[in-house]
Amino acid sequence: MTQVLTPTPGRMAEKVVLGFITGGALAIAATEAVFLVRRQLVGLASNSATTVSGMTVQDASADRVAEASTLITSAQYENVSITVESLPAEARGYLMAAAILSSLLVIGICSVVAWLCVRVFVGRPFVHSATWGIGAAAVLVILAGLGTPFLTGLAHAEIVESLDLEAAGLPLFMVDIDMAPLGWGLALAVVAGAFELGQRLQRDTEGLV
Repeated sequence: MTQVLTPTPGRMAEKVVLGFITGGALAIAATEAVFLVRRQLVGLASNSATTVSGMTVQDASADRVAEASTLITSAQYENVSITVESLPAEARGYLMAAAILSSLLVIGICSVVAWLCVRVFVGRPFVHSATWGIGAAAVLVILAGLGTPFLTGLAHAEIVESLDLEAAGLPLFMVDIDMAPLGWGLALAVVAGAFELGQRLQRDTEGLV
């Protein structure tokens, strides 16, 4: 007589949650891909006016803000957004590369999360694809976290140089790099190593059965 195993309520709830996370991750990845193509690449590839935000400004006082309260001793702007006609080709290329890196990070991490949820759903999370996926996510985190601000800084430098904006208080080249993505990437690399170890233990356990 064949015994039919009935899923427990806890197991059913776990599968529902995993399915929800998988669907949400895939939806975010798809939305980011559409945003990258339609809003970033298409807009930057055209010759229309392009708005560049986050350009650092030196010695840009904000007198109206400082005068709004007697408790404020000084105020200044740290960055400015400018709209440029006929953006230099080099700057356009750097901005496109930065946009691609940033979007690839979101798409890559969401794809890995969705795949891990699928592997947990079927009860076999420790597989080669999961290990490689987490490792790829670690590389993306480091590349995007360090590369995106650097490429954006190069684009800003090209704009400042081509439009001669140094006299207006914009530095020729300035990049604010956060080292946190390096730490997150290394942490993910450790997780990938743990998955590789888990895969070996799983294989050894199956050999004993």
